[in-house]
Amino acid sequence: MKVTVILKENNRDLFSLAEENTFYLDSIFTDPKTSKLKNSIVEHDIYSFLTKKKDFKLCPNDLIGDFSNIAIAVYAIDQTCNRAKFGYYGWSRYINLHIPVYNCKKWNDVKEELENTLSFLSGDKWILNFRECLEPFPNFLTSAFSPKKVCLFSGGMDSFIGICDLISKNDSLATVSHHKGGNSGELSLQKKITTQLSENNKTKNILPYNFYVQGKKNDILTGEKTQRARSILFLALASLVANTSSKTTSIVIPENGLISLNLPLTPARGGSHSTKTTHPKFISSLNTIFKKIGIKNMIENPYRFLTKGEMLTKVNSNKFVIENINSTLSCSKPGYYEQWTSKSDIGIKKQCGHCVPCIIRRASLYSNGLDKSDEYVKNVFNTDEKYDDYNAFKIAIGRFSNVEKIKLTFLKSGHMNISENEIKKYIKMYDRGLKEVRKFILQK
Repeated sequence: MKVTVILKENNRDLFSLAEENTFYLDSIFTDPKTSKLKNSIVEHDIYSFLTKKKDFKLCPNDLIGDFSNIAIAVYAIDQTCNRAKFGYYGWSRYINLHIPVYNCKKWNDVKEELENTLSFLSGDKWILNFRECLEPFPNFLTSAFSPKKVCLFSGGMDSFIGICDLISKNDSLATVSHHKGGNSGELSLQKKITTQLSENNKTKNILPYNFYVQGKKNDILTGEKTQRARSILFLALASLVANTSSKTTSIVIPENGLISLNLPLTPARGGSHSTKTTHPKFISSLNTIFKKIGIKNMIENPYRFLTKGEMLTKVNSNKFVIENINSTLSCSKPGYYEQWTSKSDIGIKKQCGHCVPCIIRRASLYSNGLDKSDEYVKNVFNTDEKYDDYNAFKIAIGRFSNVEKIKLTFLKSGHMNISENEIKKYIKMYDRGLKEVRKFILQK
């Protein structure tokens, strides 16, 4: 069942389609207060950052503006379009996007590549229809803050380590976070950690951008939990900040290689059932598209060849990191239990303890002598309960018993614009990462 999404250039944009299951949203350059859409499929605060007069002011160029509009449309429908209802066999959806852009020819030149990149990311069929914007690109005032680096910050352990590394080498840094509301507590956690970072680095300039973007459900779009396309929004938000700094300021994704590859732990988790948020194929494809259309703010992951434990070992001498690592949230199920229903978060266990990120987190801490089971809601070594991801890791340890088996599964992702040497590094890293998890699991 096809779903159509139309992004409006502005309040004067009359483009529409009389098709079933057609939904609308505004450009990020439209003031939400003046919107004429009654049933937009997204709400956000991006416009407020574009119109600020002091700190946090954004002034991207037209190419980044185009990319951000594409990304927010992708994110909005990915979050709201239920796979069980609209997906083929309850999974892969057919999504048709109509996007006004300021650089129509450039985007049409990479149309097929971008469609394939989105399909790899989310496991859906994406059709992109670009039309030329009818009015000039908005003229934004320039921003005074020009950070040396822009780093994604989810509030997780990897991003915390990444920021600490970057701020030790640079005098200015912008962190980019995204929150959706709800009971996960992600915004308060992100603010708490960035405040700690600023207090610990008083001679450095750290500017934390906390963006709010949330898909809006309705009677037809009832919501989707998989979040396969969230990373493209995250990168678009970071690109707005990086491009404001300069045309060449890079975007840093601090993510360990084991999570980035995210090879299916069991055969049933293959294909689109495994997230590809920072997979090298996705990142290299997006960087290639950027180069072709003229975006110079490249995406980089300096930890792509390191396991999570190795990332922690690398900064083990940093007392601040070790003392505050428990403030970070790696869990993919925040709010899954009732740990967020209390009025106070003092002593509350934030991590579920049994999802894939929690197990990798515990394994990395265990390898550095820092693991404590009582800091999680559930202990995976509790034999009275069955934990799917814990058992999946046991299967994966046997399934990927040597590097050749890892290589075969890795290459099933298809062509990647990376060297043979990089492929070898990824495979060796994954082998080390799985052994890290194996060591943790076999302790009992």
